[in-house]
Amino acid sequence: MKTITLITLVCIAIAVGAALASAAGASDEFARNAFKEILSQADANKDGKLSVTECKAIYKDPAMAKKNCTFWDANADGTITEDEYASKAMSMRRKR
Repeated sequence: MKTITLITLVCIAIAVGAALASAAGASDEFARNAFKEILSQADANKDGKLSVTECKAIYKDPAMAKKNCTFWDANADGTITEDEYASKAMSMRRKR
């Protein structure tokens, strides 16, 4: 499994958040591309989803891992899909 650093993911998350917050009428395409980038680095079993276990492996801090991975797993089924990620990202944009 490739190692992805927390700094890399934070940079991706900041870029997604900034782009979605500032781009009027932006589609979820940017969020989907960010998810694909994360997935390319963290999807150990290459099933196209990020399991909560794979998600938690990204973080050094277990509390931060639990909080963030639970947040992105919108339906609490143990996996984070592209649709869940994009939906959550777009809901964050609408709240701003």
